Amino acid sequence: MVIWITGISGTGKSTLGKKLFAEIKKKFPATIFFDGDQFRAIFQNDINYTLKDRDINAIRLTRLVRNISKQKVNIIVSANITNIKFRKWMKENVKDYYEIYISASLKSLLNRDYKKLYSKAVKKKIKNVVGVDLPFKEPKNSDLYLENNKSKNYFLKNVKFIIQDIKNNKKLFY
Repeated sequence: MVIWITGISGTGKSTLGKKLFAEIKKKFPATIFFDGDQFRAIFQNDINYTLKDRDINAIRLTRLVRNISKQKVNIIVSANITNIKFRKWMKENVKDYYEIYISASLKSLLNRDYKKLYSKAVKKKIKNVVGVDLPFKEPKNSDLYLENNKSKNYFLKNVKFIIQDIKNNKKLFY
């Protein structure tokens, strides 16, 4: 089973992914977690954040996740995929794929801007920020859509709902 959490930077993908991983791993030990920033670090951040580089990263990550999932390992991925074709590819090529799309208002993103991406992008100090100067095509067919404009604790209450929704949709953990 693959649970892919997508959305632009700062929406809470990693926060939700880590909490979801902790809960699922208790019952299903063959579970791993990939975070988009950590995944880039594995390759020594050898690419930038242009749309072309984001596609290179998406190819790497989607192919790796698919291959690991074939080995009956549950995978939770917290990473934005900017290009719709890679999201579609995952749905077509991974059994028991479940996609969560998280959105947040620009106001919320600016308020919790711990990486300072949005404040710098709005002031045009940096480029290639999805949602500011790079487009983000929102997923149209995600299994679950969440908004994250409230507190972290309020947002993390979604974990139990997600696990139940996965079961209700007859997706199977290994």
